[in-house]
Amino acid sequence: MHPQTDLSLLLKSLSQLSRSPYFNKGLEEHTRTLIDVVEHVLTASPKYDDVIVRMLADKVWLTHRYLQGSTTKESPYEIEYCLRFALAQWLPFKCLVTTALTDEKDFHLQMGDPWEFVAKTITRFDKPLPESRLVFIGVPRLYKDMPLFCCALYHELGHFVDVTGKITAATLLLDPIPEAIPDKFHANIICHRREHFADLFAACYVGSAIGDMLHSISPDAGISETHPATAKRLDVIRSFLADEDSEIVGAFQTALTQRGFPPLAKRFEIPNIESSFDDIRPCVLVGEQQLHGMFPAGWSYLAKALNGDGAPWTKGAKPVELTKIINDLAEKSIRNASIRQLWAESK
Repeated sequence: MHPQTDLSLLLKSLSQLSRSPYFNKGLEEHTRTLIDVVEHVLTASPKYDDVIVRMLADKVWLTHRYLQGSTTKESPYEIEYCLRFALAQWLPFKCLVTTALTDEKDFHLQMGDPWEFVAKTITRFDKPLPESRLVFIGVPRLYKDMPLFCCALYHELGHFVDVTGKITAATLLLDPIPEAIPDKFHANIICHRREHFADLFAACYVGSAIGDMLHSISPDAGISETHPATAKRLDVIRSFLADEDSEIVGAFQTALTQRGFPPLAKRFEIPNIESSFDDIRPCVLVGEQQLHGMFPAGWSYLAKALNGDGAPWTKGAKPVELTKIINDLAEKSIRNASIRQLWAESK
């Protein structure tokens, strides 16, 4: 399709989105500015080069996908809300999370911000651009109401921090790959370190839940070109959470210090959810550490229920029913906490 046509169609859809309610008002600013940019390019005289217009259309198309996802009732608001706290602790700029639901079993998190391209390329656009930056996250549609399963996004955020901050790259200077290892295996070793860092980063926030999630996805996976064996990954996570000395954790801690980042440390508090969940009620979460702690607490409660050791209401229930109800309780607990915070901030 011709890029001018694409931009015209995107402009119409963005205009409709701008009239939709958002959970975060900051997204409205991004949508309005994107509309202004597209209108500017479509009416500019002289016209922008077709290559520039096509590149802009691609970026607007991608941004539109995530903005659209964040306007629907299907958006997994709870995991977005929790990730905002983690983002604020690791990135030096304000971020807004936008979500797209995927039809694949695919979690991802990436910076998809269009404004750097606009600032450098759409040179005749003279209106101010948003100061915050957009972070795109992808969640499998089947898991949109399963926040406990979405703790995998903390792992994806770990990858994002790693690449942005060059953490694994720094460990290679501190702990070089042995000369005896052939060059063709260097990329594999780097990939393995990145996976370990992402696992450890997630464990800082959701504790054992990241191990539970990993075990549920690929319990018996062996070593591959891109990933360490699941057993090895689980052992690194367990060792970190047990506060055991670890060479790999030590290398990352030194690299983080050198790069000006906070250390790997537990940033969660396990809330007492049993009394509430036993009565099939949401629990009250206090503070952001308990928000993160909801994930390991929820996974633990689910495991007990599936093993037949749960509350009376769990006896005889089908696994899919237990999983749905416990995720619903976790979802409502996080949402209620967010409502209380927003209410307190509005006073």
